[in-house]
Order: sequence, then C-alpha cells, then structure tokens
Amino acid sequence: MNVASVVIPAHNESGVLSATLERIADDALATELEVAVVANNCDDDTAEIARAFSPKVPGLVVIETDTPGKTNALNLGDSAVSAFPRIYLDADILLGPGALEGMVQALAVDSPVAGSPDIQFDLDGADHWVREYYRVFERLPYVTDDLVGLGVYGLSAEGRQRFGQFPDVLADDLYIQRLFSPGERLRTGGHFAVRTPRRWADLVKVRTRVDRGNAQLATSVPELEPGSEFDRTSGSSAKALVRSVVADPGLLPAASIYVGTTVVAKLRSRLSGDHSWGRDESSREVAEAGPPRVRVEGVPFNRQTQSEVVDSVFHALSKAKGGRIVTPNVDIMQQVRRRPELGEVLRTADIVVADGMPIVWASKLRRTPLPERISGADLVWSLAQRAATEDRSLYLLGGRPGVAQRAGATFVEQNPGLRIVGYDAPEWGFEHSPEQMQQVIDRLVAAKPDLVYLALGFPKQDLVAATLTRHLPNTWFLGCGGALDMAAGEVQRASDTLQKFGGEWLHRLAMEPRRLARRYLLNDAPYAALMLTRSTIAGVTAGGQA
Repeated sequence: MNVASVVIPAHNESGVLSATLERIADDALATELEVAVVANNCDDDTAEIARAFSPKVPGLVVIETDTPGKTNALNLGDSAVSAFPRIYLDADILLGPGALEGMVQALAVDSPVAGSPDIQFDLDGADHWVREYYRVFERLPYVTDDLVGLGVYGLSAEGRQRFGQFPDVLADDLYIQRLFSPGERLRTGGHFAVRTPRRWADLVKVRTRVDRGNAQLATSVPELEPGSEFDRTSGSSAKALVRSVVADPGLLPAASIYVGTTVVAKLRSRLSGDHSWGRDESSREVAEAGPPRVRVEGVPFNRQTQSEVVDSVFHALSKAKGGRIVTPNVDIMQQVRRRPELGEVLRTADIVVADGMPIVWASKLRRTPLPERISGADLVWSLAQRAATEDRSLYLLGGRPGVAQRAGATFVEQNPGLRIVGYDAPEWGFEHSPEQMQQVIDRLVAAKPDLVYLALGFPKQDLVAATLTRHLPNTWFLGCGGALDMAAGEVQRASDTLQKFGGEWLHRLAMEPRRLARRYLLNDAPYAALMLTRSTIAGVTAGGQA
C-alpha cells in the first residue's frame, strides 16, 4: 500500500528534473510512493529522464501530453494517482532530508489541511540586488508563517476534497494557500530548496507574474473571498518590513531594494498586456551548466579530474561567479550517514570531489566510475598555481596562529607571483558569535579575494563557507581541513604510493594513534566496508537492468 502520491508537472525540464527525482529516489519512502511525472508539451528528453528512475521508484508513471500548461498537467497527474497525502512538486525543487516523511506524517490526518516544509533560498550565482531582496523577503510573514507553496505543497485527503479540478489560474500554489485558513496551514518537517533568479531583471519578471497571479485570484476564482486575504497579507508584510528595519537599521538598503522591486513589478503587471505565467530561466542556468555528477551514498560527486575542477573554477571566476568546493572523505561520509542534515552542505556545493580512494572504488562498483581521487591537500596547490598565472588572489582562513602564514609563504615560494591578500586564525567557536563572525566577514569583504581556503574541519568549514558565499558571491571557497598544516610543514603527508592504494589513513593513524584510533578503526573502517558492500549490490542490480 502506497503511503502518499507525488504529482510533478514538467515542461522542458531536462536540465533540472534529474536532481529533483534523485532526491525522491534516495528517500526511504521511495518504494512506497506513487509518483506521476506529467511531461507537458515538451520538445526535450524530460520524459526519458523521468522513466530512467522507474527502477528506483517502482510507483513512478510518466504521462506525456501535447497540451501546454501547468493546470492541465496537474489535473492529469491527479487522475493518475490515488494515494494520500497528495504532494505537488515543481520539477526544479530539491527536497531536503526528511521533507517527504515530514509531509506524509503531518498530512495523514482526518482533517482538511495543507502543508509545506521549511524553505531555503538558493542564492548561488545571484547578483547583489537579488540577494538583498531575499534578505528581506525571507523575514516576511508570507515565508515565516503563511507559506504553502513556492514549489511544493501537500494536501490531506480531506484537504484535497475542498476543490474539484485545478482551475485555470496562473499560480496554483497561491490558489491552494487561499483555500486554507492560517490554522489549516501546516509547516511540516524538513526543508526544500528554491533556486532564486540570478539577475534583478529576472527577479522583476518573476514578481510581475506573482502580482498577476494575486490579482487574478483576488477577482476571478469563486471559491475565494475577493480581496480580503490579499489585503491582509500585504498589510502584514508592510508592518513586518517596518518592524525589521526599526530593529535592524542595517536592513534599510535591502528594504529599499525590496520595495523598489515590488513597485516596479506591480507597475509592469498593470501595464503589460502579456498575462502568460511562463517561468524564470535564469534560475535554471546554474543547474544546467554544471558537469555530470555521480551519486555515492546519496552524495553527488562531480565526474571531473583535478585539472577539470581547476578549469571550472577559473572559468567561473572569469565570469565573476563564485562558489563552494567540498571534498568528502570516508570520515565525512560516515558523519553524513549518522547526521543526514549535514548532507545538505554537500549537496548544495557547486563542486563535490572524492577525497578518498574507497569512494572512488564505490563509484566503480556502482558502474558510474569517478575518474580519480581529488583531495583538498592537492587542490590547495593546483588552485594556487593557477591563481599565480592568472593574477588571482588568495586568502587563508583557519589553522592555529601562524600556520596560515607559514603555509602562505610556501605557496608563494612554489608559485612566484601568487597574491595572498589575508590571513585569519579566528578564535575557537567564532562561528557561534555574531560579532566575531561579522568581523571575519568584514575582513574578507575588505580583502576581496578570488579564492579562500578554510582549514576549519568538517562540518564547520563548509557551514562557514556557505554563509560567506552570501557576502562574497564572486569568490570561490575550498574547505581544506588539515591541508594548511601540511603545506606549512607541521604534518608530514603519506607517500604517493600509499595514497594511491587508499592507505593514507594508515599513515595518519601511525602519526597520531591516540587521537585517530577511534575515528578510523571504530567509525570509518566499518562504514567503508558497508559502503563498498552496498555499492557492489547497487552495481549488480544496475547490471541486471541494463
């Protein structure tokens, strides 16, 4: 018996649909779901991509229709599934760990309710004005209190009986939200990620369409009381905006951008004769442009060599785009296995590479081989070498006092011309102090580096990097663990031969047995064995289906 059903309308979503379905396929509920992907008026391989997930999601059906429009796709999807709760998911939405389970648990009730998980806005690659707009938007009651939608929402069985077919409206999520009172709207467990527009002009287009959707619902849908809900939402947003600025005057520039964007969007909505819904293509650029990825234990690794990773970083820098690089090893993988919420730090990174031969072996056993191991200790050198030749700057963050300076001197000695624009060894726990964290941010913003190496250990370095990217969108961040200690000569690295055969951990264990014995012998080694076993089974299964 299926525990829930998922309806995914998809129009030419070949660039993003795979990532969305991978989240469902990796979920513990994958085999207990009905999933209907409705490829509407597609001229790409959206339907073929969806069908490829049938082995992992047995309840998946793919419907193809020549009729364009999301409303028709939603109704076709509804007719193809029967289980409740009923979840409606846009094809470019990434569900976080626990989001499906949270919706199923919260909505499997005998009452009319609607619900959505917490929302996270993916601002990677967005320009300054877009980032400032969302600094304000994410504080408003629509997001913090009332949200049902923006890409995913679920309905209980009785909630779905509140209306018949989806009406022909521009914004189905706004329609659903208006059908349920605040007391009937639930914030379910987990979270989901929404890619924001990349450029302010695209943001204006999106907000213009939202305004048209609000106006249409306020006047033309008989189930809804005209005007009142929309007036209430606008009024509460205005009051919340004023309260936020009074509490934090530093928000005034962002608030000005928010208000200006809203005014421009409303004017465009009133003056333009184009009332089609459309979609924002800029938010799909990042998803479509990246290199192919290989999933091992749910973590998406870039299928790239080290030189290709360096090329990707400096190509992005040439376009004034920054990002994050993470280098999971076996220890990080087992931490993520025990604490699934940490997986989001890896999945949302721009480049993910395998710093461990067992991960490379696992990818080969799964018949989706990664080309090579790429460690943070190697990347710090290859990126520094390229930075020296292209006159790019480097900032070193982390390590014990003096370590970063000694590592920097070695980098410059090996790569003449390399510009190091800052060193920082913040106090332990600085990330938990808003004042200390702001000081780190201020120093980085003033230095304007092209590259930042963070030697803080996982998950701290990658959580800090995720925060810093919001303030330095044109900078690349690499979490490099103990790489600065190695570069500074504080720690001796294993031989190339030992690294090649996956034995670097033995070298480190011999160097620091008291500190590392428990981690390597009791945590990492058993996990690596299980990972390789699971990968072997996955590879055999894939071979049988080929």
